[in-house]
Amino acid sequence: MMEKNNPFIGAWKLISWKNIHLSGAVTYPCGTHPVGYLLYTEDGYMAAQVMDPDQHQRDASLPVEPGLAGRDRLTAGVTYLSYCGTYSYSMQEEMMTHHVKASSIPGWIGKDQPRHFEFKDGKLFLSYKGAKLMWERAVPHA
Repeated sequence: MMEKNNPFIGAWKLISWKNIHLSGAVTYPCGTHPVGYLLYTEDGYMAAQVMDPDQHQRDASLPVEPGLAGRDRLTAGVTYLSYCGTYSYSMQEEMMTHHVKASSIPGWIGKDQPRHFEFKDGKLFLSYKGAKLMWERAVPHA
């Protein structure tokens, strides 16, 4: 059971995602204006979806078509990330762990994805291995 005052619960909208490499170089895996949502439920489930809105997909019917191949498959796989599962966190250690059950990255399935977190100025910052993601509360949708 999650804590009563769980600050994560709800929907979060991605504002930025940058990777800071050991060399100091900064890259943006999903462009400079990524689209994404991160959902946390009060009963311990989570889901994350992130994409590059400027991806260049040649066929508008993709990836619905089962015959997705070649460059279109590569483009879809590189510019879209999705995973879900359960989560746990420690306020004292400032660590969030996503326990992945399904993922567009097969190597994540069944594994834990730990993230350092920080709440600042109404934003949620998650970081891991040089990646820095900034989220804000999503506007309620009726």
